[in-house]
Amino acid sequence: MNSISTKKIVLNGLMIALVFLATYIIQIPTLTGYVNVGDAAIMIVAILLGKNSALIAGAIGSSLADMAGGYFIYAPITFIVKGLEGFVIGLIVYKAVKADSSRADEARLKGVAVGALIMIAGYFLAEAFILGIFNKEYGLTTAVANLLPNVVQGVVTAVLGFLTSTALLKNGVRQYQ
Repeated sequence: MNSISTKKIVLNGLMIALVFLATYIIQIPTLTGYVNVGDAAIMIVAILLGKNSALIAGAIGSSLADMAGGYFIYAPITFIVKGLEGFVIGLIVYKAVKADSSRADEARLKGVAVGALIMIAGYFLAEAFILGIFNKEYGLTTAVANLLPNVVQGVVTAVLGFLTSTALLKNGVRQYQ
């Protein structure tokens, strides 16, 4: 049975708080939600702490920010989308680095790009097909209207996540597994 160290529990709690703050504090309103930089925090967590920590921080931190901001209808979708985003980024990075550590930059770039695509596709599908069941304001029209803001958020946060993780790793922050 795997034991979880106190250090790992504390780091996960701090990363939940980091994702929450990055999502909640920096918000630019859109048609039905907001654009934020929380994805960059999720990407950094995935790269530095791995898939499980990123799943926890992304799912909990982001959905708490939705609830604190009054976007309750988004919280369950956010929990799934952001958790999956973090998990997949961590999985991509760690599998690639384990196989060939000389390609770490390429793995991180691929990871953040795939993570951004997960976020964009996840919210598009949720707005187009799922949220409309609970609120008639949602549907394909809303999903299309929010596509551009989500693409902008995905691209900006992928760049921020990649550059920040690169700077942290080059300045002595080590990856923790």
